Amino acid sequence: MYALMFTTDPILAALARCARCCLIALALLACPLWQGKAVATTSCTLTGPSLTFGTINVFTTSNTSGNATFNCSTTGGSVTIYACLSVGTGTGGTTASNRTLKSGSNTLPIQITGGSGWPTQIGNGTSYGMEGVVSFTVASSSNASYTFPIAITLPSPSPLPPAGTYTSSLTATDFEVYWDVSSYASCAALVSGTGKSPATGTVSVCAIVVNQCSVSAGNLNFGAASTLTSALSATASISVSCNGSIPVTIALDDGATGSGPTTRLMTAGSATVSYGIYQDSAHTQPWGATVGANTECVGGPSGSLTAYGSVPAQSSPAPGSYSDVVNVTATY
Repeated sequence: MYALMFTTDPILAALARCARCCLIALALLACPLWQGKAVATTSCTLTGPSLTFGTINVFTTSNTSGNATFNCSTTGGSVTIYACLSVGTGTGGTTASNRTLKSGSNTLPIQITGGSGWPTQIGNGTSYGMEGVVSFTVASSSNASYTFPIAITLPSPSPLPPAGTYTSSLTATDFEVYWDVSSYASCAALVSGTGKSPATGTVSVCAIVVNQCSVSAGNLNFGAASTLTSALSATASISVSCNGSIPVTIALDDGATGSGPTTRLMTAGSATVSYGIYQDSAHTQPWGATVGANTECVGGPSGSLTAYGSVPAQSSPAPGSYSDVVNVTATY
């Protein structure tokens, strides 16, 4: 009787087990390679300018301008960026509609626009609208920038500001760009969108005010006369306005062809009429340009003086319209 016997080679069994282990290990090692992939990212920054008016003339409008740079980069494919610039109050103002430069408790009003391309004031969506929506494309794995022109106007202030250095800083939420890679029809829609991101920057503004004065004068009109056998009189007002209580000296030159305060000449062609300008109605104190001798003073910050004109009796010249120009100088 024969019996069948099955035997297993222990070496072959061990090799089989080892092969299975190797296959399992290879499969586990291969899993991260099969499942992983790079994630594209887009990031943006905002850089604002430092703007200075320098020393301003408080009697006229002043302007300054610069550029804010909004830069975006991507690590993936090309993207189109949609953006809105928001400008708030700043350290000098009280609201977005009342932005000022400040020196202590004194203020200067300012207006912030986007220059000729965006001439209306830029705000944060409350008193004034944001600038946008603007768009630009960033190429694949690259960067690109959009330039926001910033123009600041300082209207002729009233009341006149005293001397000082006036500043304001617009930073963080007072100067930011909201942006997204999705298209929006308005800034309000972009800001309320789920994918929007803010990029913040800083704009600094400075203006210097020094003591200064403005002077204005009316006409000294002697009217019409048929002869000059008797004296003629007239008056004119000279006004001074300063931004501080400072002493001001008012001088009058001798006119176009005169030789002194009481020997100024009105002309019509080659013919002349002699006249003088005085500080008093009695015509005893000539008003000229020699400081300490025949000039007038005003204490400031504002004041008005009267110039008294006199045409003495003299030979009557040929009929005509006689005139002269006298320059008024304020020294402070």
